[in-house]
Amino acid sequence: MTFPYDQDYSPPAPALPIELAYPGESPRVGPVRAFVDTGADGSFIPTSYLETLDVPILYPTRVRLMFGPPYAVNVYRVDVLVAGVRLPAVEVVGNDEGADIILGRNILNQLRLYLDGPDRSLEILNRRPRQ
Repeated sequence: MTFPYDQDYSPPAPALPIELAYPGESPRVGPVRAFVDTGADGSFIPTSYLETLDVPILYPTRVRLMFGPPYAVNVYRVDVLVAGVRLPAVEVVGNDEGADIILGRNILNQLRLYLDGPDRSLEILNRRPRQ
């Protein structure tokens, strides 16, 4: 499956439509746009979506963004559905500040992705590319 980069940003950014679910249940959020961030260790979900799912807080922790000081956050566990693939019980950070979903490496490392910058598209591969 191939998805165009989001043209609302400059430069355009890779994004995927995803759905969110309470672990083991049917999706109740989405499809919503999620930005692909290969530089992010973890994934960030707006707290409003997590409240819709009524998922409990797993534990509090602190995160640090690239240039800012560490700050307190809560971690939750949700199922993330990407292009028909269900990624169960993924730990995500609740984001009180922004409205964007950020998919970090804890999710991206479970998928085979091909980012085509010149074509401004992202492809989810079903099998390993040939060497």
